[in-house]
Amino acid sequence: MTDLSQPATDASDADSTGAEPAGEKNAGNATLAPAYRMRVVFERKVVAPYRDTYRGELGQAQVELLELLYQHGPLHQREAAEELRTSKQHVSKMVARLEQMGYVCQGPDDADARSHVIALSDAGRTYVDLHIAEGSKRARELFSHLSAAERAELDQAMLTVARLLEKA
Repeated sequence: MTDLSQPATDASDADSTGAEPAGEKNAGNATLAPAYRMRVVFERKVVAPYRDTYRGELGQAQVELLELLYQHGPLHQREAAEELRTSKQHVSKMVARLEQMGYVCQGPDDADARSHVIALSDAGRTYVDLHIAEGSKRARELFSHLSAAERAELDQAMLTVARLLEKA
């Protein structure tokens, strides 16, 4: 398998969109569109160590809901559905399961009694905290072959990318 984390060797082979020249197959080489290449490498090298800590316990959508509540605090089901790009019905099913597990709680919205707000319970916050700690440990192990200077450079680069993407 080609390592997409290596720098591009000849970017002039691709047009301005990052697409392969006509007639060549894209075998995962360095001329992939930058955003796609970053997504692939980031998923494998950064996201996977965190996601893998949840394996077998919860589905990806349930994890995303817990982490959304962890980051943003209480949300309406509609807001959660929009953020997760899914239906309110799917969010409702996930909430029911996570509530049964003790990770979330729901209650009426103070501003609109017809509406429900979903919140992370103390047990849910502890659960996510533990997975973040374990994922961080796995990520540190994954990057342990890098020098201290390279790890600091990678940390700074990730913070810069995150800051710029949050502005987008």
